[in-house]
Amino acid sequence: MKGFIAAVIISISTLSANSGTGGFDMMQLVPFGLLFVIFYFLLIRPQQKKAKAHQEMLKELHRGDHVVTAGGILGTVDKVSDTEVSLEVANNVKVSVLKSTITEVFKKNSSVTESAKNAPAHKKPTLKASNPVKVKAVSKSKPAMKSVAKKAAKPTTKKQKSKSKK
Repeated sequence: MKGFIAAVIISISTLSANSGTGGFDMMQLVPFGLLFVIFYFLLIRPQQKKAKAHQEMLKELHRGDHVVTAGGILGTVDKVSDTEVSLEVANNVKVSVLKSTITEVFKKNSSVTESAKNAPAHKKPTLKASNPVKVKAVSKSKPAMKSVAKKAAKPTTKKQKSKSKK
């Protein structure tokens, strides 16, 4: 072990003495340091804040809160345990989901539509259809119904065709 440490010290001293001839320069590490700082402030730190806020939200979860799961299930919290939550999705219909899958919580007296009204403008749901669907009105006249009935009455297999011809 002492020999390895001595070899490292000797190699570092030789590199620093020969720095003008292609040795190791500390300025080569500056771009990597800058990249790490940029990644920290743009990716790592915001993700940690979001995870912390999600954990806080799950800690404050109580019976009667309206919630949305990651799968899109809307329900009312019936029972809360350490890892699972029992949701009532309809009258007398209960579903057990993982606590970590809950993405949004609406308090007891709130509803999904009220929270949509209070949402920022870029997150508000649009109710207008951008491309309305055109539907043709079909009349239920007797001749049209007879042609449908004739098509349905025609035999489909060869045996049925031969029997209908006789």
